[in-house]
Amino acid sequence: MKILLSIKPEFVAKIFNGEKRVEFRKTIPKKHFDKVFVYESSPTQHIVGWFSVSRVIKGHPDKIWKSCKDIGGIGKTRYYEYCNGNTKIYAFEIGEVHKFDEPINPFAINTAFTPPQNFAYLDSSSNFFNLLENEIVSGPIINNHPQHRINQSCPVCKGGVVPPDTENLAI
Repeated sequence: MKILLSIKPEFVAKIFNGEKRVEFRKTIPKKHFDKVFVYESSPTQHIVGWFSVSRVIKGHPDKIWKSCKDIGGIGKTRYYEYCNGNTKIYAFEIGEVHKFDEPINPFAINTAFTPPQNFAYLDSSSNFFNLLENEIVSGPIINNHPQHRINQSCPVCKGGVVPPDTENLAI
């Protein structure tokens, strides 16, 4: 299972430069997941890459801080502000990371896109998921069609009007 997480730009940078090797969360998906697609929140508002999850560490915030403080990419004060009195925190141990050559604008793929508050499951049968998984988006998306790239003919719309069944892709 794949999920989409909203992450602040400062932490996204730390994930992709290797400084942040765990992602802290207050909640965890009920379904098993192994890959996280990264939605970089404002002002970027794009999906910028993914990381695999080696394991999930759970426990009291003090225990998690003690074991992850050197790889968490966050200071102690800010970490405890984030924990906000919760008695259980999760740390997603980051494995492989992949930053897209070109960030993906999810609003161009699906105008009804809503960034997840905690996380969103990605439906493996959706075109949106397949675009992310196969990384076929390698340039700016135009005409609300994910395969239509600037200076490249689209095999579906052949450089013209997008067929109705492909114009509103859902997550």
